[in-house]
Amino acid sequence: MICYLKIGTHDIPVKVIQEWRRSTRVALGKEHVILRIPKTLFQDQMNAHLLWASKWLHQVDIKKPNLLLRYVHHKKYENGSVYNIGGREFILSITPSSSGTATIKLVGGITLAIEVPFVQGVDTQKVIKKLLSGFFCRFFLLEIKTRVKEINDQYFGQSYRSVRLKYNSSNWGSCSGDRNLNFSVRLFFAPPDVRDYVIVHELAHLLEMNHSPKFWNIVEKIMPDYESKEKMLKVNSHEFDF
Repeated sequence: MICYLKIGTHDIPVKVIQEWRRSTRVALGKEHVILRIPKTLFQDQMNAHLLWASKWLHQVDIKKPNLLLRYVHHKKYENGSVYNIGGREFILSITPSSSGTATIKLVGGITLAIEVPFVQGVDTQKVIKKLLSGFFCRFFLLEIKTRVKEINDQYFGQSYRSVRLKYNSSNWGSCSGDRNLNFSVRLFFAPPDVRDYVIVHELAHLLEMNHSPKFWNIVEKIMPDYESKEKMLKVNSHEFDF
């Protein structure tokens, strides 16, 4: 079960795991705060454990204010909410799946009709995140291919094999030895000039497959303020995500 606790100004996702144990334990996981509680509890006891976890997290936030920011980018997807990405607005229509299969489709150019199975043991928020990231990889692929070609034609004139868009949380882009260019769909949460910087960065690798001074000279010649783009990606990494 996933629930959200208000800590400061943020909704922090808490994954509640009921198991055969006598004590209660809370830990900071990779994607959620993990609250482990005894398997046989009444609802009022459950609420008491959540209150205890909330107080513990408030203390963590006081002592280390930035520690919980890792969870801030985990957006809460709700039926009827507006979703902004790539300079566009979409409305989420989230309904139970009658077939038990998770699906997503664009309706009327603005509504994202999402069907997910609402059953015990299924993290619907995680399912929706995967549906959205996969959908926007397809939706924005032509746009980034077009922009890569424009920048390459203007500044580089290099040959490359393919341009791919996928969900990647470990980097913003890459250039393989086979001259394949890969970009993270998370870039579409960033401003267009920041996306352009990453494109310039990866195209520069077609000339220099390293981060030598020569490589950075190529990047700087095309984009003199590239360091500010790097900083924006670093500072806002938790915001530029699904």
